[in-house]
Amino acid sequence: MARSLPVAVVQPSITLGTLLHQYPLGLVMIAGVDGTAADGLPVQWVHGSEMLDPTPFLTPRTVLLTTGSQFAEALAEPDALAYVRRLQRAGATALGFGVGIAWARIPPSLVTACERLGLPLFRVPYATPFIAISQTAAQLIGANTRARDAWAFEAQRAVANAAAQRDGLASLVREAANRLGRWVAVADRTGRIIESAPRTARRDLESESVRHAVRALIERGTRASRVATLPAPLPAPLPEADQPTAASAEPAIELQTLGGGGRLLGALLTPATLQDQAERTLLGLIAALATVQLGHRAGQEQSERALRGSILQLLLRGEHELAERVAADALPRLPRGRVSVVRLSEITEDSLVDDLRSLAARPGLLTAPSPGGAVLVCESSQIDAVRRLITEHAGRAGVSERGTLSDLPRLLEQADTALERARSAESPGPVTYSPALHGGVLRLLDTAEARRQAESLLAPVRGHDERHGDAIERSLAVWLAHHGQTSPAAAELEVHRHTLRSRVQTAAALLQLDLDDPDARAELWAALRLLRQP
Repeated sequence: MARSLPVAVVQPSITLGTLLHQYPLGLVMIAGVDGTAADGLPVQWVHGSEMLDPTPFLTPRTVLLTTGSQFAEALAEPDALAYVRRLQRAGATALGFGVGIAWARIPPSLVTACERLGLPLFRVPYATPFIAISQTAAQLIGANTRARDAWAFEAQRAVANAAAQRDGLASLVREAANRLGRWVAVADRTGRIIESAPRTARRDLESESVRHAVRALIERGTRASRVATLPAPLPAPLPEADQPTAASAEPAIELQTLGGGGRLLGALLTPATLQDQAERTLLGLIAALATVQLGHRAGQEQSERALRGSILQLLLRGEHELAERVAADALPRLPRGRVSVVRLSEITEDSLVDDLRSLAARPGLLTAPSPGGAVLVCESSQIDAVRRLITEHAGRAGVSERGTLSDLPRLLEQADTALERARSAESPGPVTYSPALHGGVLRLLDTAEARRQAESLLAPVRGHDERHGDAIERSLAVWLAHHGQTSPAAAELEVHRHTLRSRVQTAAALLQLDLDDPDARAELWAALRLLRQP
């Protein structure tokens, strides 16, 4: 299960190693870490203090400078350990000790404490004023900020140009991954990955944990960004990343919704790393461009719906090769092999429309409009995803048996039959076709001529009910459904059994039939069922 964390954003900084490599300052690493490790420690500020406890005035990633005048002549080891621990709790990056003022050399107990606790300690020579270190750090941070701004400008130009290509979304994602130095992916509303770079990232991202994390964010219905830690392994960052990534025991992704105006179209996925403002700005542009691309896809819906409807008609007429040629350059691959037909009832939710549009991008699945709903022709591998979508939206649908494209007319009839049962079911969801749904032999009698005969047979009863506001037809249907047993039929109708008996006698007189005759009962029951009674 995904766990939500705040999105990490870091301020402009340099590394401790960069500061130590400013040779005119004469800074020398004494304890805590070696020079290689110092290259990865961030520095955002340099501050001087002679207080025993300067931590109330320190911010994280600060280099503290001191001459040691706050220490006694003999700095005891416990006092040195306590001092270093306070700096570490405040998030200090390193301690710089100026010699030749209060102390001729760095107190040995302080060297031992820094080495033991792993706080970098460097020596500042007497000839180097603290202000020179602060100014040098500020200049380096400023230069780094300008370099990152230039990088951001060039990266923004590159991703904007990529989005203008023919395969806009795919080019955008590839360029974004190249500029950021790590994988980038775009998911649709269902959590399905529709574009990713590099391509190998898709395999690791197509997991239930990722899908559920995206769906949970989309279902909030508002623009949002968050970091989710996931139990599944995630792709590794690309080599030569522009910014170092933060090590974590749990893989994590950052999810940012795409869309606006109360209608979200998908999500942008990237690794959760420490990011500076330049990267945050670039990610914001990438999200905006991806939103435009997804919106452009949605804007093609009307013409694409007409095309899909025409292709479905070609498949129903058996013109499979022509359907393949028409769909070749405009739609994903058409279904092949074993297929099922899903018939959806009237769609009223925008979210279901968006999710169906996302499904339509899958190869092996054809969606097409139909009066009052939609028709989906699915390969066997796609049925579970369709069922899950319908269930999540509490929709009503009929699902056919499995067959080939040559069986499509029959499968569509089965889906229609199952949909009729789904519409009358107490709870929503997909209903799968079975022969029992249409009543066996009675289904074979369901023709226009049979319905005319049924209406003619029941005309005297219907005319009586219309003239007198009576319920003879309904009462007769319920009575026959209970095999002519008056008491249970009267209970269902909520009338007295004598009242029901009188209505049945009236029906017999109007129809001029002997209702004790099984043939007469069978004919009446067939007529009532053909006319959807009871």
